[in-house]
Amino acid sequence: MLFTSFTFLYFQVLVVALRWSLPRRVVGPMLLVAGYTFYLSAGPIYALLISSVTIATWFAALHIERTRSKWMLGVSIAGLLLILGYFKYANFVLEQAFGIYRLLGGRPRSVHYSIVLPLAISFFTFELISYLIDVYRGEQAERSLWRFSLYIVYYPHLIAGPIVRAHELLPSLRSFKSFDGRQFSDGMFIALAGYFKKTVLADNLAPWADAVFSHPAAHSTFGTWMGVIAYTGQIYCDFSGYTDIARGCSLMLGLPLPDNFEYPYLSRSITDFWRRWHMTLSRWLRDYLYISLGGNRRGVLRQYRNLFLTMLLGGLWHGANWTFVAWGAWHGVLLCVHKVWSDKVVGTGPLVRARETLPYKVLAGSLTLLCVMAGWVLFRARTFQAASVVFGRLVRDVPGAGVMTGELPQPLSTAISCTVVLVIVHIFGYSHAGFDANRAMPAPVRGVFWAVIAIACFLLAESRATFIYFQF
Repeated sequence: MLFTSFTFLYFQVLVVALRWSLPRRVVGPMLLVAGYTFYLSAGPIYALLISSVTIATWFAALHIERTRSKWMLGVSIAGLLLILGYFKYANFVLEQAFGIYRLLGGRPRSVHYSIVLPLAISFFTFELISYLIDVYRGEQAERSLWRFSLYIVYYPHLIAGPIVRAHELLPSLRSFKSFDGRQFSDGMFIALAGYFKKTVLADNLAPWADAVFSHPAAHSTFGTWMGVIAYTGQIYCDFSGYTDIARGCSLMLGLPLPDNFEYPYLSRSITDFWRRWHMTLSRWLRDYLYISLGGNRRGVLRQYRNLFLTMLLGGLWHGANWTFVAWGAWHGVLLCVHKVWSDKVVGTGPLVRARETLPYKVLAGSLTLLCVMAGWVLFRARTFQAASVVFGRLVRDVPGAGVMTGELPQPLSTAISCTVVLVIVHIFGYSHAGFDANRAMPAPVRGVFWAVIAIACFLLAESRATFIYFQF
């Protein structure tokens, strides 16, 4: 049930109506039924999986709270990771093993299992792991199984985040609040903004990005640059658009979710970028992986190692492909370089004052964005060979490649237009101008404003089958 489908819109309207018309004591069970209905709409095969791991984790957390058993914590986390690893990485591991065997002179018969990745498995696995660790660290375990199940299958954040920790949602599920008109209005605006990002910007940027990355050798330097720029805009608008819809729909139900993006392409360092991009994942990696590896407690060199390993594993989490690992390694190196620059150069020299000047900010922001875009090439390309062709086209034009006479191809001109709109959205959104204007408008004017956004989404949409992060 895609957020951009009319089926979901009908579903959301029904759930909102039930939320505010039913007695509060039955709102929780109703939302639990709604969550499983939403999950089952993608197919009933793996409903048993999510319910089983939810129940097992609930029992394990109660045992960990009572006994502080590190053994139970380790076994529970290992079990969750084994399930995730089987569905997500089994074929990848087999391919690497066969590749090594071939290098040694063997002739293995290739085996590829038809494994369907369960919907949202990466996201709910991370939430279950964080819950177990938090309980081990001293947080109280949830006593109600149905309430804990609702925390996991609550449909707005279920499929692609934000990754919500138990303490961010469970208190709201224990005591549902009364209707708040301003909160509902904020939710409507945030959801509509998400729909605009997804259906108008992301989906109209996608055709040119797909064309360039599918056949990178067929495009000129200008066309390739626009392809990389288009994908840079597409992945942001697609993913942040999804989470805006999720947050907006949840606010309409009276349940706030954490923000996940804060205009990351305005960052002035790669560290700042990861504070703004997929913020719930960044905090998860910091709190449950980086700190567990030792964080910055054992010297500078180990801190760099921990940063690199955290991002390397974060890249692998995105998918079973070496290009994702390379993307994570690239960001790990960038974080270490920025740490050296910040601590050893800027932190002790005359650049301390210079970094507050406009030229420094512009240069730092531009360099950060270029580094992020280089990473997106690795992230989007299916092979290293394709990525190398894209990088080659970015710096060296080839006579006759992608030569265009007359008007620009329609997907390219659309991508240029959407890029301009995205820049404007970033600038105005960073100042919260749209959000503040929505709150300041009288109710009738606000209704017209919402209608204009909805009509724009309907008329300008270039509908695509799914969201990018559904594959993770």
